[in-house]
This record gives sequence, structure tokens and C-alpha cells, in this order.
Amino acid sequence: MRRNKLWLLLVALGVILSMAACAPKAETVEEATIPETTTTEAPEEEATTTEAPPEEMFTGSSEALKSLKSYRYVSLFKFESKETAEITRGSIEIEGEYVAPDKEHAVWTDLSSGEGFEAIRIGDKGWIWMKQAGQLMEMPAEYAESLMQTVLMFGPLYSWDTLYTGLPGTSNLVGREVVNGIPCLHYTSNYKGWGVLFGGNIAEAKGDIWIAEEGFPVKYIFKASGTDTEGNQGSIEWSMELRDVNQPISIEPPM
Repeated sequence: MRRNKLWLLLVALGVILSMAACAPKAETVEEATIPETTTTEAPEEEATTTEAPPEEMFTGSSEALKSLKSYRYVSLFKFESKETAEITRGSIEIEGEYVAPDKEHAVWTDLSSGEGFEAIRIGDKGWIWMKQAGQLMEMPAEYAESLMQTVLMFGPLYSWDTLYTGLPGTSNLVGREVVNGIPCLHYTSNYKGWGVLFGGNIAEAKGDIWIAEEGFPVKYIFKASGTDTEGNQGSIEWSMELRDVNQPISIEPPM
């Protein structure tokens, strides 16, 4: 029962990516604000007139990300829903590694229970385990491939392609900042398309995005809140950070 519950949650979260890819693009630009909780490693600097516009930075960001040789990342997915008097909260963390051209390692954890999965893919071969009672147990074949695809779907290579397309035209440049040792351009955005999973009225949606001066995404924080078609209130936050870009990383098959 627990295994099925976790599998269904993974699939449900994975649907967000496909829905975001089909979301309508915003046509107007509004002034966005920076969340009070956002922290960076260097003070903001005033942007100059020589900076590339958001359209150019975001358009090339996906290819720049794909050109990286290696990196580690952390994605955090938080959600809260309120149905009548009952409030449901959850947090999912994905820690991953990537080595070009075809090595991936990811650990997916339900932070409320400590349970989750670990996946390794090298070329066309893959392995996946379920974490239970502090031990890793190999998953049956009928679960493994679906779980692996969904876990790795939250890695930057997959998720960024569905997120960045709505950012040109809805983003404002804040300034230059340094994130995880990487010089970046910091943008805010009012793009609401990524929050389409509510299926109802989105009351608020905003994002903060840090793009490396070399062109690839280093960090993003997207937040949305609203009311679904049944009148239930909810909110969601999705963040990601890259670390150890182009540093030596080893991903090997399990012993």
C-alpha cells in the first residue's frame, strides 16, 4: 500500500511538467516582486544597458544547460491544500547528479515520512530502489521504469524545458548576483502558466530565476496559489539549484 501511494504521488507530480508545457503564455508584463525569503551570496548591483534582454537569455538557456559536462542539483517541491477544515501539506526533495552524456543519479525523498526512492541510469540501463525503514530495497521490474522516468523528470534537463518557455516577455532584470560561486543575472517573473495544475483560478504566481552569465539556469524559485474548480484553496512552491558545475562527479552501477 505504501509503495502504491508513493508511486501515485510521483506520477501526480510528474503531470505538472506536462501541464506546464501546454500552458498558455502570458502576454503582458507586470512588475514582479522578490520573495522576502530569497537569499543570495552577493549584494545586488544595478543592471547596465549592455545586459542581454530576457528574451535572449532564456531562449538560449536550455541549450546552455545541455552543454554542461556535469553538475549536482537539489529540487524541492512543497505543496499545501485546504479542503473544508482539513489542511494537507507535503514536501518532496530530489537530490541528483548528472554526468554527460548519459549518466544520472537521483534520490527522491518524501520529507514528511523519510521514505522515497533512489535511481541510477547509465545509458539505456537503470536501477531503482525503495527506501524503507532506513534500508534500500530493489524495486520490482514492473515499478522500476515508471518510477525512474518520473524521478528523473524533475531533474533540470527535463523540467527546465517546460518552465523557461513562458519566461521571455514576463521577466524583469533585477541585477547581478553570485549563486553557488557562479556569476548570475537575477530575474523576477509573473509567469502564471506553470501553475496550471490548480485547474481553476490562480490568484498569484511569481518566480525568481538566476541565469549564469554563461547562459544556463543556476537557480529558480516558482510559487503559485489559487483555488481549484471545486473551490479548494492551495499553494505550491518549486525550487532548484545547481552546484558543482563541470566538476568531477562519479556515477557508477551499484555493486
